[in-house]
Amino acid sequence: MKWSKTIALIFTFSLLSSALGVAIGMAYWSPLKTKMHAEIRLDNFDSLMKFGRAVDRNITYSFNVFWPMKPGETSLSLGLVGVSCTNKNYTITVVTMDGREFKGNGPVEFTFERKDPFLYFHVHLNVPNSCRILLMKNGQAVVVDARVG
Repeated sequence: MKWSKTIALIFTFSLLSSALGVAIGMAYWSPLKTKMHAEIRLDNFDSLMKFGRAVDRNITYSFNVFWPMKPGETSLSLGLVGVSCTNKNYTITVVTMDGREFKGNGPVEFTFERKDPFLYFHVHLNVPNSCRILLMKNGQAVVVDARVG
């Protein structure tokens, strides 16, 4: 076999495998979702709460969420499970990708408009050391629900 035929064969195989990869990728990413749900576990929450009580400090968690979702008016709700706080006095702050900041005490719900085909936001959770830990099978978590439309 000549070098030119070998290179042409390799090029053709590369082109076909790339086209197949694009077709599979488009089929996977095309149906963007309109709602998502997650329970984000708060590891070592009980140990941190004990330490927070000892030094009289609040417990802070911070994390990012990235989901491919249809653009449009988005309703986002967040809450804390496995923890009992009087007057729902824990604070959740959400900062969206375009810099908008939403803040609330206890379970919170926000509605905002998005134009991107993905939902990306940063969550900052501040829990006072006066809250009690509830015994739960899966531990403490932040429950996040997002819905478009």
